[in-house]
Parts: sequence; structure tokens; C-alpha cells
Amino acid sequence: MKILLMLVVMATGLCIAQAPEYQSYYYQQCAGTAIDVGYYGAPCVADWNGDGEKDMVLGIFTGGNIRFYENENTNDSPVFNSYTTLKADGTTIVLPSG
Repeated sequence: MKILLMLVVMATGLCIAQAPEYQSYYYQQCAGTAIDVGYYGAPCVADWNGDGEKDMVLGIFTGGNIRFYENENTNDSPVFNSYTTLKADGTTIVLPSG
């Protein structure tokens, strides 16, 4: 009985399931220009500076640097106008690539 019920539930799910709809991609912009760091960029979105707005931290594979983009608008409509390279003790953070 349990197996029959399980099969009915699964069949119902398959009948009403729809194909996924994907939105087209877009490039995030900084000062009106698409952000392009080449291959293997690694973005992370978080409130990095504690102001309540989600900022972007972007690791760059080819140079090993990490960029910080401060969100100058809202979480629903982020605006990035500039970036800084992250430093530790005044020295630019460089991670090994490869």
C-alpha cells in the first residue's frame, strides 16, 4: 500500500512538473562598464563593510588579487562605481594561481 501511494505521488509530480525557465545572463557593471576579469573570476556577495548592503568581493585567478566593490545603492538594485584591491597590513593580497 505504501509503495502504491508513493508511486501515485511521484506520478502526480511528474505530470504537473514544468520545464525550468532560465533568464538570460547579464554582466555586472562598475561605473557603467561590464566587469571582466578574464577567466575564472570568483565573485562572492556579502555585507563586507557592515553597512547593511550586499557588496561584492571578486577573486581574480590570473593575477591572484582580490577586488572589493562597495554597493552604493540597495540590495535589490546594487550599484558599483569603483573597486579597491584588498590589502593586509598595507600589502596587496596576492594568492597563488594554478
